[in-house]
Amino acid sequence: MENNEENISAEEESACAAADGGKAKRNIGANFAKYFTATRIAYMALFVALSYAVGLLDFSLLPGSPVDFLKLDFSNVFVLLGGFSLGPVAGVIIAVLKELLHAITVGHTAFVGELANVLFVLPHVLIPALIYIKHKNIKTVLWTLAVGCVSACIVSMPVNYFLNFPAFTVAFGGTWESGKQLFIDLWYWALLFNFIKTVSISAIVVLIYKPLSHLIKMTSEKFDNPKKKKKTQI
Repeated sequence: MENNEENISAEEESACAAADGGKAKRNIGANFAKYFTATRIAYMALFVALSYAVGLLDFSLLPGSPVDFLKLDFSNVFVLLGGFSLGPVAGVIIAVLKELLHAITVGHTAFVGELANVLFVLPHVLIPALIYIKHKNIKTVLWTLAVGCVSACIVSMPVNYFLNFPAFTVAFGGTWESGKQLFIDLWYWALLFNFIKTVSISAIVVLIYKPLSHLIKMTSEKFDNPKKKKKTQI
């Protein structure tokens, strides 16, 4: 009798666990569908395309300096705009897809340089986007972008030493170790480059984010909540 009760109890626990697991999967699926709406995906694709296209228009920021081979582009403007407008997850996805496209089409560092760029931009996009979720005002945008700039510059040091400089050195016929040594010799120039780059990108984001955010909000409400809009009109 006791064995039967134990078996029944075990079966009940197993059934409960299966039910909880199914419920958790449904919740994950519902949250996924709620976040990745058709409108959000469309905007992510647009930001990826714009980011990739603008990334092709790079130029030397410090011509005549020892780091004139470091190129500035404003592709991360759209990564940051995506992070603010669509959320931090969307911002990271835009950054990754943009770099993936770059690596496949025009990259010459076997994905290493693109990986370094993703690691570099992560603090720049995640810090502002995560905080902006709870505090949506211009002051938050300004100080979080400032913190993001500083954080990105700090992260750029190990990323440049271990990945970026070695990858580009190897791509042009050098060795991995000589690339690391090159960064040691030029780290202050690289830091200056990254500081100017992040500040410039942040300044552009501040200038164009507000009108763009209004457009995204209106479009999202129109296409993502048609039923709600009808009720409001009635």
